[in-house]
Amino acid sequence: MSRETIASPSAARLRRPAFSIGLADRFSGSWRSVLVVYLASRLFSTSVLFAVYEVAKLAGATFITPGSDRSFLDFTSSWDADRYRTIALHGYPSTLPTDAAGEVLPNEWAFLPVFPYLCHLLMVATGMDFVVAAPLLATVFGAAAAVVLHRLLVTKVGHTGALWAVLLFCFGPMAFVMSVGYAESLFLLLMFGGLLAMQRRNYPLVAAAGIVASFVRPGALALALALGIHLIVRWHTERERPGARTAAASAAAASTTSSASTSASITGHGTAGADAPSASTPRSPGGAGTRRIAGIGTAPPALALAARSSVRRAWAGLREFVVGGRMPPRELTTIVVAGLAMAAAGLAWPVVAHVVTGQSDAYLETEMAWWVDYVGRPVFVPLTPWFLLAGRWLGIGGIVLVLAIIASFTFWVTRRSTLRLGHEVVAFTAGFFAYLVAVFLPQQSLFRLLMPLSPLLGTPAISSRPWVRRSMLLGGAALQPVAVVFVFLFTAP
Repeated sequence: MSRETIASPSAARLRRPAFSIGLADRFSGSWRSVLVVYLASRLFSTSVLFAVYEVAKLAGATFITPGSDRSFLDFTSSWDADRYRTIALHGYPSTLPTDAAGEVLPNEWAFLPVFPYLCHLLMVATGMDFVVAAPLLATVFGAAAAVVLHRLLVTKVGHTGALWAVLLFCFGPMAFVMSVGYAESLFLLLMFGGLLAMQRRNYPLVAAAGIVASFVRPGALALALALGIHLIVRWHTERERPGARTAAASAAAASTTSSASTSASITGHGTAGADAPSASTPRSPGGAGTRRIAGIGTAPPALALAARSSVRRAWAGLREFVVGGRMPPRELTTIVVAGLAMAAAGLAWPVVAHVVTGQSDAYLETEMAWWVDYVGRPVFVPLTPWFLLAGRWLGIGGIVLVLAIIASFTFWVTRRSTLRLGHEVVAFTAGFFAYLVAVFLPQQSLFRLLMPLSPLLGTPAISSRPWVRRSMLLGGAALQPVAVVFVFLFTAP
């Protein structure tokens, strides 16, 4: 049986077990089915959070964030959410806090403004407290992100594959962050929405999503990179419309005929009147079979025509390489402007911090204040943080481990099944992973920062293998309580 036959929907349906068929049939209503999955996952995550909170209180556990033991809502608005609360109520400090040695301490400049300001607007409009507004917004944005993730994948892997990706996304180990006062849900919605708009070639919407996301969480530059890859792919895979190709072919044929006639008249293979040159026609200084070419001198006619033809072909090849399928200028301009706008927005926040605080490295020093407990205060060098941490704690074995992780990810995103997700998804996930490797020091928060890679869960290598997807679903749900206990009671999530 051929690979194509096995991959066909009808064959796949025959090979699927009853549980898989029942799942696809039961949840066949696109966004409704996604919302059912998301609602079930929020009930699960909220139950896990509540159970951990109650058990911790009964056991007399220490809640590291001050006040997070007052109520369950305070518990779900601790750690980073507590920073967002400060921003929503008081804004950003105009002077960076420092310790006795003058070193910058962790502060609100590490957290971007869109999510806390949206919380502030909701608080003003409804009178809600932050501990209600922030988890509510996060939950709503998470629902929208799940729906958009499904639509992003459904055209590539079908409804069942996309739905399984949503299941794994909503029940993953870190999925509880979509039920607490964190900005992840909004960032995921904007990233998935930008990729979906890119697939549909709605480039102004891509730019809007990327620009807003640049002020929600770091890493939105990966969307600009994906748009650049998208432009290159369009350049070199698309071709002219059939009408244009026909006209071009006709013009090329006419040009070839004209060149052949010229060649025949020059070389003596044309009409009989051309067989013998006129006595009054002067010969070229080079003798018979040669002609003068301006700027060159004399050369055999066949060689001159061959050179001219080669130049034309080279120019046509260069033009094809540069302009590819000859995209409409307006569309090309829109893509370039959108990419530049997203790139500028992605680099803007350090400038804002500099302007407000008067310290040029305010944002960098703030971010690196979180590095002190792990690697001290080294000089920041891009592409070194993972190696720095691994080498500090694990020695040469840590360096090898980082290289193995990078190699494994590269292998995964270049697999044929992963490439089925489309160049937009592959380029974005590769770019976002590269961003994490380039600038982020791996800490406990790394696991939730990997959530933008969730579109990779739609790869057929996972969604079409029942034992893989079920194991991942059950494993993710089982690890969620472990993650909640670890990150809320022992260290920051």
